[in-house]
Amino acid sequence: MTDSKILDVTPDVKWIGIRDYDIVTFDIVMETKYGTTYNSYFINAGKKAVIETTKATFWDTWLDKIERVADPSEIEYVILNHTEPDHSGNLENLLRLAPGATVVGSGNALRYLEDMVSIPFKSMKVKEGDTLDLGNKTLRFISAPNLHWPDTMYTWLEEDRVLFTCDSFGAHFCTEEMFDDLVPDYHDSFKYYFDVILKPYSKFMLKAIEKIRPLDISLIATGHGPILRSNWKKLVDLSEQYSREYLASSQPEDKNVLLAYVSAYGYTKQMAEHIAEGIREADNAIIVETADIETMPLGDVDSLLTRCNALLVGSPTINQNTLLPVYKLFALINPLRDKGKLAASFGSYGWSGEATGIIEETLKNLKLNVMEGGFSSKFYPHAGKIDELREFGKKFGKRMMATAEGV
Repeated sequence: MTDSKILDVTPDVKWIGIRDYDIVTFDIVMETKYGTTYNSYFINAGKKAVIETTKATFWDTWLDKIERVADPSEIEYVILNHTEPDHSGNLENLLRLAPGATVVGSGNALRYLEDMVSIPFKSMKVKEGDTLDLGNKTLRFISAPNLHWPDTMYTWLEEDRVLFTCDSFGAHFCTEEMFDDLVPDYHDSFKYYFDVILKPYSKFMLKAIEKIRPLDISLIATGHGPILRSNWKKLVDLSEQYSREYLASSQPEDKNVLLAYVSAYGYTKQMAEHIAEGIREADNAIIVETADIETMPLGDVDSLLTRCNALLVGSPTINQNTLLPVYKLFALINPLRDKGKLAASFGSYGWSGEATGIIEETLKNLKLNVMEGGFSSKFYPHAGKIDELREFGKKFGKRMMATAEGV
């Protein structure tokens, strides 16, 4: 579908973004059943500026829009609030037409761009509170790191009272109309986007919201989805609410262990149960949750990971490997959130026992504090193994308590 529309955000700010109706998944990790948009903006000031570019595959369409609002060679500044390729993908193409343009971003953003852009470019590093004079308009920059990359910032156009927030307050939602008061209800997309992209960084979201509260905002120009000209306050408030709820629920219990496993014939499940008994023997105050994750929804697995402060992962060895649900669990472990949690591996095997070692090494790579020497049991855990499994659990429980007490 040809996307030729240009929209007036204010008399001097135009939306020159792209609608992508056909995208099925975004960054591999999330569905986009409503499509998405790559929001890019042109500021018609004394010194012309572009806020964000678009995904590289849409260069021809985006260039057509740029040429309809300005001579590309006259663009003096390109502001990148975030350098993920859906925002920076056409930067190099634009710079070839505007070689004198200065790329504006945080220090992290400019460092990332050095590895993403193959041609030299002029740059301006900005930090919290810095301003950029566009002649008759002023941009002020607000540091918003980890929303959701370390390079993120917001840009405040003072005279027009427009706040450009990149991924914050956005959604993967694509319709012909681009303003929040003209599109159908998209709360499900907004919440899903927050949950997948921003929720793990809720403490940074609260800090960013605190910074923008004093601003006399007219509208919020997001990086994806509708432009917020009528309901921006509601969506900022919702983002704050979701962040606080997540942080309140995600504080791990001091004595909460998760035993997550898959079990082909019930052997690994039995191992989990015996290990759990041993952990409880170490200290009856420890809360032990066992979870067969084979068919468990990923959101439920993530909630369990969030609540626990220690983790054991179990799997049988099949074809000298662990199983897909375990790899999905690995994808949910967030080193920013879970770093340092005590962890260990266990599993049943028949002819070889590689799964336990694979799990152990992966947990190490994910920055967990691994109790080395995971427990492997050949086939069914018979009587002698049961005592060993309980002892393994007791050892894990005692080490967990010592870690919690700072011993």
